[in-house]
Amino acid sequence: MSSVDATYALEQYLERHSAVTHYCIAYSGGVDSHVMLALMAQLRDEKRKFHLRAIHVDHCLQTQSVHWAAHARKICASLNVPIEVRQCTVAQGSSGPEAAARRARYEQFAQVLQPGEHLLLAQHAEDQAETFLLQALRGSGPDGLSGIPKKRVFAQGVLARPFLECSQESLLSIAGELDLDWVEDPSNQQLQFDRNFLRLKVMPLIKARWPSSTLTLSRSAMRCAASSQALVSMAQQDLDSVKVAGKPELRLSALKKLPRERAFTAIRLWVRQRQLRMPRLQDLLQVHTTLINARHDSNGVVNVREYEFRRHRDSLYLLLPQKEPAAFRYSWQPPFKDLFIRETGSTLTLAECHRQGIRLPDKSPVVIKSRAGGELIRLGNPAFHKSVKSILQESVVPPWQRSSVPLIYIDEQLAAVWQLVVGVDHQSKTSAGKLDGKTAYSSGEIRNQDNSTVDA
Repeated sequence: MSSVDATYALEQYLERHSAVTHYCIAYSGGVDSHVMLALMAQLRDEKRKFHLRAIHVDHCLQTQSVHWAAHARKICASLNVPIEVRQCTVAQGSSGPEAAARRARYEQFAQVLQPGEHLLLAQHAEDQAETFLLQALRGSGPDGLSGIPKKRVFAQGVLARPFLECSQESLLSIAGELDLDWVEDPSNQQLQFDRNFLRLKVMPLIKARWPSSTLTLSRSAMRCAASSQALVSMAQQDLDSVKVAGKPELRLSALKKLPRERAFTAIRLWVRQRQLRMPRLQDLLQVHTTLINARHDSNGVVNVREYEFRRHRDSLYLLLPQKEPAAFRYSWQPPFKDLFIRETGSTLTLAECHRQGIRLPDKSPVVIKSRAGGELIRLGNPAFHKSVKSILQESVVPPWQRSSVPLIYIDEQLAAVWQLVVGVDHQSKTSAGKLDGKTAYSSGEIRNQDNSTVDA
């Protein structure tokens, strides 16, 4: 494997994607993205078979950033390339400033990418080698060691890196030949960032001893990517075998039967398909110990930075951090048009009331409220009172979603617990008064803030 010429790499990419008519360059103003922008502008002028534009993201982290944005506009104007400059706020998180800036940048990319458009990034072979080493130092498996993907579906289009097999030296040579004028980000010299330390201190020593190390490390990343694809195929089969039918949860009893490493691989794929950050090995070990192998009646939680795993009955849930919804009270007036409860994202419908067997009044309004505690409802024949708390505990509704379940009051009397039970005094003639909670919630009429169904 030898370094690929940058112009040839772009020509090959354009040839392989001859049906693509719109390209966007992620232009930082640095030398690598400037080379890509200049070469793509040349190819556009020579062939004129595609539209070309650029996006520059100002992270607003340094005072010079306003000058970099002005420089980007100037260069794009000279190349007759339309450019969109986007400002963003970098939210600091547990993953560090580098990851936070990257996340903010990609959010901007996703917002501007047009349907079918290809967004080109200028990462090169040195970037790939550094990523491979960083992932190895973090203890990553084949998935992490695959490094930077060359192409993937992204937002409404495709994100691609045609320069991944090009050396940085070759890009600098082209920049000199074209007499390009680029900006230097001083933060690239700050050694507190892991990638900078690796690039400035470690990689020169490795290259001095092993001159072709950049290309060989990139080759190792490619081999890991091939192995990862084989593992993903097996993991998908395992994941399909443990999923709850028609829902996003996993069956704990099925997960428990898998060998531990295969269970971990299936869970990693489950997380990846939700486009969340990969769990660490210690996170998976905790999931295996406290959730998969826990008692059937336990309701454990494992927090993994931006999300959490939760257990309820025989289901494993993958959720964003759960917030207690605000208390709510609504007056639902005849003719009972669809009622949206903004605090929970729920929608109540007249058709669903009829399905549940709730007898609504002809003229007077119905009150819809959240739980306050201590509520009782009249059930059965002969009639008896039962607490809403007991009804929810016996239902399929997970504990963290029970406060989202609406209570329906008619003439100041609790008439129904939505999709669970209907009071004996407010049943329609065809109603049995008690619903199958599992079936009812599968109807999807109740939705939470994360747009999942109540038992999903």
